[in-house]
Amino acid sequence: MAILSGWLLATIVLAAATPGWTQFRLGPENNAVVAGPLETEWRVETGGQISASPTVIDGTLYIGNNDGWLYAIDAGSGQVVWKAHVPNPLMSAPLLYGDMVIVGEGDPTSRSSSPSEPVMVGQGPSALIAFDRAAGTIRWQVPLSGSAMPTPAIIDGIMVNHDGAGWISGVDPSSGTKLYARWIGSMASMTAALPVGNGDFITTGVGSNAAWRVHADGGAVVWHSAFSRGASGIGDCPPVSDGIRVYCDYVAPVLPDASTVIGHLTVERAYALRVSDGALLWDIALESGSLPERNEAAIPLFADGLLYIGSAIAPWMHAIDATSGVLVWAMPTRGNVKGGLVDVDGIVYFGDLGGYLWALDAKTGHVVGDKFMHTRFNVGSPIVDGKTLIIGSDSGSVIAVPLQTIRNSHD
Repeated sequence: MAILSGWLLATIVLAAATPGWTQFRLGPENNAVVAGPLETEWRVETGGQISASPTVIDGTLYIGNNDGWLYAIDAGSGQVVWKAHVPNPLMSAPLLYGDMVIVGEGDPTSRSSSPSEPVMVGQGPSALIAFDRAAGTIRWQVPLSGSAMPTPAIIDGIMVNHDGAGWISGVDPSSGTKLYARWIGSMASMTAALPVGNGDFITTGVGSNAAWRVHADGGAVVWHSAFSRGASGIGDCPPVSDGIRVYCDYVAPVLPDASTVIGHLTVERAYALRVSDGALLWDIALESGSLPERNEAAIPLFADGLLYIGSAIAPWMHAIDATSGVLVWAMPTRGNVKGGLVDVDGIVYFGDLGGYLWALDAKTGHVVGDKFMHTRFNVGSPIVDGKTLIIGSDSGSVIAVPLQTIRNSHD
């Protein structure tokens, strides 16, 4: 049995004692697993591409789509409880706070053709919006200067958000009152605020390419760790942490390019920073591949000393020793893997752009099962509720499938 660090154990105990879902993928490891007996299979068509990860509480699942619809779905039956609509996409993972579900509205449009130097991310309405969990009616709304695709976090009663215009905002999640706004000049896209203790959080952004540690109370910057100017995808990666290090990934240009260019060859890189001061501990190159127009980074998972991460530019899944940065194993997939993973009993589950759900042995990377689902999986990432994996797809399907079904499939 793995021995948990004091910091991680305290985080898990706190998460268990606190009702709600107050950060991206539930905790600092990005391992969105909720214990319980649920074992079910269903499929709900939303009609719009899904870039958001779902969240679940008290038997109800919440997920938004890129057509601006927020769904509340009975996790056991797949029956739609209610749905609500806003003008712009809902790509952030919903937060659950008291009797509210909080989402970020905003699109991925940038005013620059250079992925590494955006002027601003987001056009049209951008806002943090709280809906009544039971009825789906809007309780409050906070307009933002840039896209609210990045997922916020609630820390010591303050909701923090890093938007597509480079602003860090603090909001009272009970009322929607904006407490402060601080501009850091680094544009967030699909990242997420990561609580790291002492009332602080870490976020990532491009333009001013960096990771940042920030006080939730007031928005003061503790440190920032810069990356090369030509790199991109930094603001697309939601970081993970073991309490000592923070991990994420990005893409780097290949000579003769001095910056990343859509459609050109780039290199996927994974890195580790020290949480206390932002010092770079390691930065390794993975595969090369063509830079996509959107979603330039993969969503990582930390579990049992390993960093699991796919690739936004090539069809691979990796396990990296989190302390040293040494590659432990790499497994080819049938499509690029941009979304996150879940680890259940030593098996990691995830989806790829080829339309497959995978189950791999976490220590060796050997295939336990692979199931073709006839729909692509992009950054919409899976959660596990009991014995069931639930995930949103690129075609707009929300799918629930038993873990055993994935393990037993070899398509």
